[in-house]
Amino acid sequence: MIQDTKTQAVVAVGSFLAAVALAFTSLLISTDHDIAAGVLMMCAQFLMLTATIFGLDYKIMSIIRKFDASKNKS
Repeated sequence: MIQDTKTQAVVAVGSFLAAVALAFTSLLISTDHDIAAGVLMMCAQFLMLTATIFGLDYKIMSIIRKFDASKNKS
């Protein structure tokens, strides 16, 4: 696990930029201007890494738990 906050931010921003660049490059290079499945999966992996570093996976799961708890009360 990465401990340094600056390193986390650099890796997160870098992986986000890599995902965006990979998607646009795939769109521009492709003859029919679509994103191949493998490229799309790689972009998704980069975006999941970014979300995990910024803690979005924890926030999303806490929102889901709150929603489920309020749903079970009624």
